[in-house]
Amino acid sequence: MNIDTVMQKVHTLAAPVFAIGAMFLLSLFSLATTPAAAATAVITNERSGDLILMNESGDTIDVIPLCSRPRGMARNSTDNTLYIACSDDGEVLEFNFNTKEVDRVFSKLSGAMSLALHHPSNRLLVSNEGAARATVINLLNAEVLATLETGHEPDGVVFSKEGDLIFVASENAGMVHVYDGNTYQPIKRLITNLRPRRLAVRENELWVSSEMGSRVEIFDTASLIKKDEIIFAPRGFRSEQLTPVDILFDQTGSTAFIALGSANHVVIVDAANRKILKYILVGRRPWGLGLTEDGKRLFVLNGLSDDVTIINTDNRRPVRTSRAGLVPHSVEIIE
Repeated sequence: MNIDTVMQKVHTLAAPVFAIGAMFLLSLFSLATTPAAAATAVITNERSGDLILMNESGDTIDVIPLCSRPRGMARNSTDNTLYIACSDDGEVLEFNFNTKEVDRVFSKLSGAMSLALHHPSNRLLVSNEGAARATVINLLNAEVLATLETGHEPDGVVFSKEGDLIFVASENAGMVHVYDGNTYQPIKRLITNLRPRRLAVRENELWVSSEMGSRVEIFDTASLIKKDEIIFAPRGFRSEQLTPVDILFDQTGSTAFIALGSANHVVIVDAANRKILKYILVGRRPWGLGLTEDGKRLFVLNGLSDDVTIINTDNRRPVRTSRAGLVPHSVEIIE
C-alpha cells in the first residue's frame, strides 16, 4: 500500500470525527451565547409622574409618562399586569406590561398609596392615604367589596397568604388595623412603635417597619401578639437616623432585605433567627426594594438622590447606581 492510499484512508476515517467535534463545539457555543431570561425593573417616580423601565445592568430602556404622583404597585405574575397607584389623581391604573398601555382605570380612590394583590381571590387592596381608609376591589368586575376605616395616613397593606386576614398600617395612628378577609369586619388593632410604614408576611409572621422606632416589629398572625423585634444600630448612626421603610423577603423567605431610609443603608437579615448579616451603603433615603426572581440582584430606590442602587446579593456589594426619575417610589421586577 503506497503512502497516498494510507493518507486517503486516514482522512476518510477522520472526517466523521472532525465533523462530530465541530458540531459539539458549535452546540457549546450556541448554549454559551443563548441569552438568559432577562429581568426588567419597572419603577414609579412620584415627582416626574412616569415609569422607568430598567434592565438588570441598570440601563434605562424606556420612560413612559403615566399620571400624577405614581406610587405603590402590585404585579400579577401570571400575565405581568401591573396595578399602579396614582395618588394625586385618586386612581389605580391597570397597566399592561406587554403592550405598555393602560387597560383599565379604577377611580374614586382618594390618595391611593400602597397596593397588595391576593391572586387566588382576584382582590386588590388599596390604602387611601388622605381619606383614612383602605379599599378592597374585585378585579374581575371592578366592584368595591369593602371600605375599611383606618387611622390617619394609612400606608402599607398586605393580605395573609390564605386571604383570610387583611392588615393596614396607619402611620400617624401608630397601629396596624386587622380585618377579617371574608367578612371585612375589624378584628384587632396592633399597637406598634412610632410611624408604622410597610408590611410583609412570612409564614405565620407579620413584619412591620417602624420608621421612627428604628426597628421592625414581628407579630404572630394566629395570635396577633407581638413576638419579636429587630432594632437597627449600625455604628456611627443615631437612632433617629434609622428610618426603616420597605421590607422584602427572598423566594425562600429565609432572608429579609430592609431599606433604612435616612441612614442611607439597606440591611440584610437572617429572617429565622433575626440576625443582622450586613449593612450596605446605598443612595440617599432608600425606601423601595425589588428582587430578581433568582435572588441575585436587589434593586434599591433612593428617594432623595433620584437613583437606583443595584446590589449583587452573592457578595453583598453594590454593582451600580443608575439615574431614575424624580423621587422613585416603588419597583416591581418582571422576568
